[in-house]
Amino acid sequence: MAISFDLQKSDWPREEWLPLNWLYSLKNLELTPIRTGHPEFLLCQPSELKDPGEFLVQGAVVLTVGLAFENSTEDFHGYTRRLAEIGAVGIGFGTGLVFESVPDDLITAAEETGLALFEVPRRIPFLSILTAVQSERLRRSRRQQERLLDIQEKLNSAAIHGGLQELIDTTSDFLAAAIAISDNDGRIVATHDRGQVKASAHAREVATAGKALSSADTVGNLHRIMQRMEQQGERTHLMVVIAEHTFHGPERSIIKHAAGLADILLQRPIYLRRARNELNTLALSLLLHIDAGDQAMDSVLDSVSDASGRVRPVLIHADRALPLNRALKHLDTSLANQGRYLFALDTGPLSRLILVRGSRTVQDVVSRFGAAGSSIRIAVGEPVPWRELTMERVRALEVAVQTLSLGDAAGPYEAGSGWLQDDAVRQALDRRAAETVDRLTTHDAEKSTDLMRTLEAYLRSGGAASAAASSLGVHRHTLRTRITQIEDICEVDLSDPFTRAELLLVTVTRVV
Repeated sequence: MAISFDLQKSDWPREEWLPLNWLYSLKNLELTPIRTGHPEFLLCQPSELKDPGEFLVQGAVVLTVGLAFENSTEDFHGYTRRLAEIGAVGIGFGTGLVFESVPDDLITAAEETGLALFEVPRRIPFLSILTAVQSERLRRSRRQQERLLDIQEKLNSAAIHGGLQELIDTTSDFLAAAIAISDNDGRIVATHDRGQVKASAHAREVATAGKALSSADTVGNLHRIMQRMEQQGERTHLMVVIAEHTFHGPERSIIKHAAGLADILLQRPIYLRRARNELNTLALSLLLHIDAGDQAMDSVLDSVSDASGRVRPVLIHADRALPLNRALKHLDTSLANQGRYLFALDTGPLSRLILVRGSRTVQDVVSRFGAAGSSIRIAVGEPVPWRELTMERVRALEVAVQTLSLGDAAGPYEAGSGWLQDDAVRQALDRRAAETVDRLTTHDAEKSTDLMRTLEAYLRSGGAASAAASSLGVHRHTLRTRITQIEDICEVDLSDPFTRAELLLVTVTRVV
């Protein structure tokens, strides 16, 4: 993760800072705290300069062995004062090379300037500390991205099911901020206040002042974001978000997403109402079992059918929810850019059935997932009239997708697994499953283990323990322990290639 720093910046987002106690808690680094100072730091920077000021970032912990002070430990007092002036928060002092222990002058100087101080034993390279910090940043960044995606999905749901006001209410809760939307004449169309902070007054003030562009400012002790929406003729809307705290990157992303959803609800009510009316007609016709159902279905499926009324079913599958959601989001964005809608249905916890136009090629379907396609499996069915789309076809795709590796895709004539649908074959596989892998499913449910997924990864890797362990994110020893458990539970020998081949066919036909 590349981090770009402004050396003059002092108000860093809280998520950028890491606790020093976290760093001390890493047993493999063997750090010894000597003086408690600032509880958090931004990053660690090695430097042996006597005055590293112009190269340091505010919030830095300086890593040094004291090379420049070998014969002048009294200079540590000026050194620490300079570090404190430029905003450094601590010193990690490496012992055993120039100094056998942390010099008393440095300890005294750190006390005077309020800097944190800890000892780094010689056997611990500074690179280990830098790597640990970078890894923690990456972990937190991934967690933050997953949380942001989850919030965006909740905002989508609020907009779809509750409309504009529920969207504003939900956004306000996530941001802990007051929100109001007004048009360019200052008319409030939706608002949610928080405590004494009244967003509607700010929204009117911004609108009547003619502040039509997205911007940010402060009003007293309040921080304010103005997010401009798309203009429709002479009318435009502005979302104003205001709180006592600042808005950093993640919060600004939420604001932009919410404003985009609000824009759809405000500027396109005719299209949304027409679509809702069509869905209402379809639901009513299905409820009453009348022939109008086909007519209503034609209207709903028109945008996903080609000129001949054909659709193409696509089944995607992932090992985790996050890559599956990313793939769906990427596909939805690709379709939205062309003014088309996403037709998707859950067929399992980690599987989705998607409909595309029958005229789409397999290559075109796969390309719409972009880079996200490397983390999913894609089985593309043959084009059929939508009336001929049956669960039998969907089940065949479910079997086909299970035979693929992550990142692979197959068309209707490539998967080579149609024979697996033969009744006699399925009966034989079901019998063998009852004797073997079904035991794992029961064990996983009762013991909260992950043996079924472990077996599948091991079989897909051709019995290569290292590859299977890597795909599961576990150590090889852990994998081998699990394989022994699987052999005991299923009463099989997984070192036998014939057994592995047999169980691979059994596992890929168990729809997850």
